[in-house]
Amino acid sequence: MSSAEMEDLAEEQDAMDESAEKTDTEEEDTSGGDTNTEDEDTDDDDIDESIESKHIKEYIEILTKIAGDKYNYDNYAELLEVAHQMNDLEKIRQSAEIFAAMYPLSPEIWLRWLKIEASIATTDEQIEKVEKLFQRALNDYYSGDVALEFAQLAMKTTSKEISERIWRTLIPTYGLHAMKGRTIFEAYREDTLTKNGDTPESFNKLARIYEQELKIPLRNMEDSCIEYKLLCEKYKDQLTDLDEEKFERRYKQAKDALQRMLPHESALASLEMHRHQERAELFRKYIADCQAVLDDDEVQILYERMVAECCLDGTVWVDYLRYLLRCPPDPEDNPSSPVFRQSELDVVNRALRNCPWCAELYVEKMRIAERHHKDSAKMMILKIMEDVATAGLQTPEASVKVWLEYLTYLRRVTDFTSEKERDILRANFDLAWNQLGRAWGVLADPQCKILQFWGRLEYEAMGEPSKGRDLWHSVMDSADNSTRTGLWIEFTELEAKRGADSVRKLYRKSITTADLDDPETLAAAWLRFERCNGTLEQLISCQELCNATIEKYYKTLSTKSSARGAKVRRPDGVVAGGKDSTSTSTGKSIQSATEANAGGVGKKNLKRTHDQTVPSEVAGAQKEEFKTPAIPAPHSAKGSDLNSQESSSRNSSKRPKLEEEVSEIEAAQKKSVENRQVFVSNLSFEATEADIRAIFPELAIESIELVASSSGKSRGFGYMLLASEQDIPKALSFDRRPLAGRPVFISNVARDKANRPHQFKYSAAFEPNKIFIKGLPFTLGRDDLQRLFAPFGAIKDIRIVCFRSGKSKGLAYLEFETETAAKNAVLKMDQHVIDGFTITVAISSPPPKKNPTATEPNLAQAGEDGESAGLGASSSLGSGKRQLAKGDVKQKLSPMIPTALLKKSVAAAAGGNDKPKSNDDFRKLLLKQ
Repeated sequence: MSSAEMEDLAEEQDAMDESAEKTDTEEEDTSGGDTNTEDEDTDDDDIDESIESKHIKEYIEILTKIAGDKYNYDNYAELLEVAHQMNDLEKIRQSAEIFAAMYPLSPEIWLRWLKIEASIATTDEQIEKVEKLFQRALNDYYSGDVALEFAQLAMKTTSKEISERIWRTLIPTYGLHAMKGRTIFEAYREDTLTKNGDTPESFNKLARIYEQELKIPLRNMEDSCIEYKLLCEKYKDQLTDLDEEKFERRYKQAKDALQRMLPHESALASLEMHRHQERAELFRKYIADCQAVLDDDEVQILYERMVAECCLDGTVWVDYLRYLLRCPPDPEDNPSSPVFRQSELDVVNRALRNCPWCAELYVEKMRIAERHHKDSAKMMILKIMEDVATAGLQTPEASVKVWLEYLTYLRRVTDFTSEKERDILRANFDLAWNQLGRAWGVLADPQCKILQFWGRLEYEAMGEPSKGRDLWHSVMDSADNSTRTGLWIEFTELEAKRGADSVRKLYRKSITTADLDDPETLAAAWLRFERCNGTLEQLISCQELCNATIEKYYKTLSTKSSARGAKVRRPDGVVAGGKDSTSTSTGKSIQSATEANAGGVGKKNLKRTHDQTVPSEVAGAQKEEFKTPAIPAPHSAKGSDLNSQESSSRNSSKRPKLEEEVSEIEAAQKKSVENRQVFVSNLSFEATEADIRAIFPELAIESIELVASSSGKSRGFGYMLLASEQDIPKALSFDRRPLAGRPVFISNVARDKANRPHQFKYSAAFEPNKIFIKGLPFTLGRDDLQRLFAPFGAIKDIRIVCFRSGKSKGLAYLEFETETAAKNAVLKMDQHVIDGFTITVAISSPPPKKNPTATEPNLAQAGEDGESAGLGASSSLGSGKRQLAKGDVKQKLSPMIPTALLKKSVAAAAGGNDKPKSNDDFRKLLLKQ
């Protein structure tokens, strides 16, 4: 707002204040008179003027705030709200324009303003102005509600030209909305009939509109299909160009696609609006699942809906931009569509108005400028970098990402044969490094990615290896880069341009660096280099230094792990921490390397003996560390017995009692913790401790430990520690409570499996008052089942069977209060059709579960016969077949028995008449052969 407008508002405020003072004076002069109707009207006017004066004052104060902080979104929203409270259309327009100049207006803000404008527009000129406002609203966000209001404007105007222009905007874009597209088409047909009348041309146009609609997957498209067929039947003499076969084929394809889309639409509709991250994930799954059955335009509409509903998530805009790169729309196909006529640059500009803090969007905009605007790319990218400086990115990592993209672009357009251009590129690298340092201090680029990039260019394209070496030394001296083996290897590869001596010197420096994360890989790289380029002395020197470093590394690991009681093993299988392990391993490595280089004159022994595999010293150390328990001597050996008793008494006297007490206390504490823990699983990978606490407000939770992978991400399960052991049954009763659409599994955490046998929560017996339903639509919920089966009697419980992801399997159990209600439900609802799904309803009678310990009938019978059965059970190969229990190993037949005999014995066993053969029988058979 200009200063002149601010002064006008201030003068208006002063005038209102003077009027209020004058009114107060008049009231004091006439205070002695009687109260009448005129006095009451004056009081009402005074109140109105006071409220209006308050609103104007508040309006001016908010404008002052905006002038001081133009990036505060809340100030703009507050300004617009005050303008609506004033009921002043000019103020509403003014505040909305101020808002729109800085941020895109949400569909709700647009609707509130557009409804006012549309209600007072009467002439075609006024309607055209409102039409332009609608176009602006649709350019900001894809909104079905705004589109429906726009359709009302098309039906309101008497101008065919204006209405056709509006429909050309709406139909190609919002007619593709799976949930609201049919409403748009209905309004279009109604407007067509109203403006064209009952003429053959009008009926043919209606038929074309129906055909256009019914090839798009839209909710309730079956109703439109019935209406279309009725129209064709009623006016078949007047309709032309009907192709029933083509129509049916397209309609079937659209209907099949709709069946695939509806579960995703239901999931989106059931999700709360403020859960934007989960909504974005649902849209991504929706697109991935349905992209194969949808046209490119329909997929783009899904992306538009995603960015409209998750507009503050920069990642959804990046996904949309990358889709447009793969499948760019043709603006000539739909020049009036606010979606399909936009370019990648238009979309990224919309994205940055919503997420000016997102570094990935600035990177995408630079790439779009280079890809599509080569002539003006340099100026556009410079302008982008100015916008980045103005917006102020929130993290140093984001700033580094944008600077790296900018410097990469400069590298691509630099002519490295020109010294001037090389100096310009160097100046930009220097500018980036210094600006990041000024903005973020020590937090700026701790990994020195910009210096790494700059140094590599100096080594290669710029032809200044000495400058590159200086830059890389700066990289290795920064933060903890000197401990990163990968950076040292990259540095040595670059140093190879300066000669083998430089590389060798750098390897020697790097291998002696403290706290290397992977010294073995670095040592292997140096050894390969020396094998290819070094002399024998250089190779041996390298091996000695590398072996010493690796021994030191494993000794450090052994010291750190000794507190945990773990054993650290080196690659050669020797346990670190042995008495002479360092010298033995080092000497062995040097010796083997020397022999490998010197070679042997005689024939090489390729087969190693056991003595060659493990040296005696090492074997002794292993025996020292891994002692087998002593076998007690027989009681008949008197002297041995006395020695063992003396030894045990000495050991028992040396054993401190304190350690036993401490171990008992620790065991008791551990058991106490285990008794208060439950195991939670089937969690979403994005679920946090706060989310889990939020869905179990009834529990007193001390702590939650989510198990993470090596990358730090949740693995979807963890442990929940409760305040008391008495809360365990209560927690187990909350098993399968949903979190983010997934059932959370809660189970006992007892370490001993015998103490936590699996118990099925539900009855496996015949239940006459419970029904089993299968074939249900996957989107059907508890409320829908309640409405369907409530007429048959009082319902006690409903359980929908779900996958681990929380999606329905199409199965359900419904328990009535009485058996009569269950029987009536089976009679009336079996083979009932719901949304195209034929359901099966039956009384719940689960099949009996198999007993894993059950035996064959003949064995059970033998068990009843007493001792003879016992003897038979332990008979030879000819004994009857027994069923293996879990964990048993199947007994293998002897390989000495010929195949022919095996077949005969199997056939005989199948007959069941011959008695089982003993070992003597088999021996006789073999002798006959």
